[in-house]
Amino acid sequence: MPRPELRLTFPVLLLAGLLFLPQAFAQDSPQKKLQDVEKQLEQSRQKQQELAKQADALASELQTLRDSEVKAAAAAQAHEAVLDGLDARLALLGADEKRKARELEQRRADEARLLMALALLARDPPEALAFSPDTPVNSVRGGILMGRALPPLEQRARDLGSQISSLRALRAEISSTEGRARAERAGLAREQNQISGLIAQKQALLAQTRQGAAESGKRQAALAAKASDLKDLIARLEDERAARDAQAARAASRPQAGETPAQNLAMNAPPPATPDPTRPRDIRPISQAMGHMAAPASGILVVHFGDVMQAGAAPSKGLTFETRSGAQVVAPFDGKVLFAGPFKGYGQILIIGHGDGYHSLLAGLDRVDASVGQWLVAGEPVGVMSQGSQKPRLYLELRHDGQPINPLPWLAIRDEKVNG
Repeated sequence: MPRPELRLTFPVLLLAGLLFLPQAFAQDSPQKKLQDVEKQLEQSRQKQQELAKQADALASELQTLRDSEVKAAAAAQAHEAVLDGLDARLALLGADEKRKARELEQRRADEARLLMALALLARDPPEALAFSPDTPVNSVRGGILMGRALPPLEQRARDLGSQISSLRALRAEISSTEGRARAERAGLAREQNQISGLIAQKQALLAQTRQGAAESGKRQAALAAKASDLKDLIARLEDERAARDAQAARAASRPQAGETPAQNLAMNAPPPATPDPTRPRDIRPISQAMGHMAAPASGILVVHFGDVMQAGAAPSKGLTFETRSGAQVVAPFDGKVLFAGPFKGYGQILIIGHGDGYHSLLAGLDRVDASVGQWLVAGEPVGVMSQGSQKPRLYLELRHDGQPINPLPWLAIRDEKVNG
């Protein structure tokens, strides 16, 4: 027969089990699962909102830096254009000064005789011959001769004075032009320093958004080594970009291993779209580029599309500009950097993808200030020309679906002298 204490304990345990059963069941109920999902969705939304705020702040800061860069680069190119004109004027003035100085040097003996004759005339003018002790006939003859000689001497003296005055004015203009050139160089140096500072700030911000930049650079170098020519390189770059975008899309849509169904549901719910903070807000399609592309540098157009520079050579596939030493180079139009670095026979090059199969290429730069994956707008500084060369040359190529096309109709400035 059961003991009395056991008979009392069993009903208590049974009652406790009945009370606990609904709570245990509630933990696995659909309502509880739904509450978990809603909670995780709310946390995901809050995280997305925080990320969106951070992205907006970064995008705003990048936009401010980019606008400042474009203005500074335009100012630098304006200084370069003025300096080009001043240098050309100084060259002409210098040649004129040398010519005038050489002419005066050659006439030094004539000038000495002229000055001696004028001094004699000043001491013994023709009127004084009437009172000279010589015979009247000789005095008259001498007066006639001196009277005839006086006007040519005076004219030669006036011509000489005019030449000397002209040389003085020429040297004054040279001095003034040199002063203006010094001021322009100082202004250019200020803009270049500002551009360097802005680029450093922008690169620091971009570094916060980049992952695997070193690996990306290695991949680009490997593609460049395998490519046979520019067309092949551009095709490989586009294939690599498309594969990378597809991989990123698959990774974004794939649920993580070990996640519960509720977590999968929360993760697969469509989150608010977070835009790329490095992409300019007003990026323009290539369809708007015709006649509006920026000249990549201030200089002189020396090789046109299709020009044959030497016998047996292939026609030029782009435009070549002769620039100042250390000239500022800018992006011709909005787009994204696909390649930046050395390539066979071209030196340092930059390839910008503009969408719809269009690419622009800049070659001949001494330093490239843009990196792979970076968004650019027209007029944004991307590098500088050689400092050592007197007349470095910048090459611009425009391609559509890998085929070169004439860039000149696309440029906003189409004359032989471009001001950037």
